[in-house]
Amino acid sequence: MAKKAKKIGTVEELEKLIKRSKKKPIFIFKHDAMLQESDDAYQEYLDYMEDTEEDIIFTVVYVREDVEASEGIEEILEVSHETPQLILLIDEEVAWDDSGDNINFDNISDVVNEYISE
Repeated sequence: MAKKAKKIGTVEELEKLIKRSKKKPIFIFKHDAMLQESDDAYQEYLDYMEDTEEDIIFTVVYVREDVEASEGIEEILEVSHETPQLILLIDEEVAWDDSGDNINFDNISDVVNEYISE
């Protein structure tokens, strides 16, 4: 069965996820479907999600539709807004984030190996 990225639409959902990051690492992908670069990066993210055996929570925020959640990420996690953007949460903190062309299968794999894999 195909894995799906959990959609974050509200600040309340975001806050719950941040708390869950004490138990499991969480990726938050900020996606703008109107941008080709974001579509390309999102596909790399989905490909990685399908391929990995790691116990990670994969999420997505659609920045145009879910403005509240997108702005909440900026305010609560104190990361500057970019699209596409991938953020890794561990223990309620931003362990890593990157954007644009840097979001690809190999880089995500490297990040997981560095921050998550034992």
